[in-house]
Amino acid sequence: MTAIENTEHLNRLRIRVFQIERLAAMPQVVWRLIDALGDERTDALRLERIIESDPAIASKILSLANSAYYGLPQEITTIRRAVVIIGFQELQLLSLGAGLAEVFDLRKAPLGFDGVALWLHCLAVSWAARELAEAARYPIPGEIMVAGLLHDLGKLVLATHLADEFSQVLRLVGQNTPYFQAEERLGLNHTVIGYWLAARWGLPEIHSSAIRYHHHPQDTDPYFISTCLVALADQLVKEFGLGLVQEAPPLDFSTALQAANLNPDRFQAVAGVIKEKVPPMLETWKQTL
Repeated sequence: MTAIENTEHLNRLRIRVFQIERLAAMPQVVWRLIDALGDERTDALRLERIIESDPAIASKILSLANSAYYGLPQEITTIRRAVVIIGFQELQLLSLGAGLAEVFDLRKAPLGFDGVALWLHCLAVSWAARELAEAARYPIPGEIMVAGLLHDLGKLVLATHLADEFSQVLRLVGQNTPYFQAEERLGLNHTVIGYWLAARWGLPEIHSSAIRYHHHPQDTDPYFISTCLVALADQLVKEFGLGLVQEAPPLDFSTALQAANLNPDRFQAVAGVIKEKVPPMLETWKQTL
């Protein structure tokens, strides 16, 4: 594909993405959650009110609170009680994930593709990114948690709204082409598609940058540090085989660690926590999808 052909292809693809009615605007409840999670002053009461404003999210959260994972003898019937049972940090993540799941219908994914595993990957990266942010003393860890959840927004678009094109990517992968090379060959880079949608939705730039550059953090990017934290979380989650694992280009690991203000010992300590805690959580989080 020549440079001109590639430009024309990208323009056509961008127009297609922008014409998808379901992606025209981010749901209001998701906006409120992103705003709340990026504000360290947010407390359980504010989160409770946002969740209760959306019956679909509230239902999923209550279902999770009543799961066997928590093993409570009495039924949980209020979001306030669910906050206590599930935990404030996990509930922030799961409520936002549940809200986005309403936009990206996994039933529309190509046959044979594990859309649930993709969501679990995003949830795991989100949780890991916050843990790394706290270890690095990043001032607003909630921002990094949101960026981690949104980092593969482009894959969600491909899997649920551009299924025919995504099937071609999966076909090449089935022929032993590394996933990221399959995307490049077909001009379907998920980082670019996700960035387009982030711009359409008017997402904060910290999230747009993580979506666009989480495989190749740019030191000229004002959000280089936050993007590196997400990139490191993505690397860890894939290394531990949590959720969907698709081959990505190699990360400049030492540069990302240095930028994120994490020394190797502290990073390995956080990695150990993630390896221990996240797998059992994923089994439970499936219920929100």
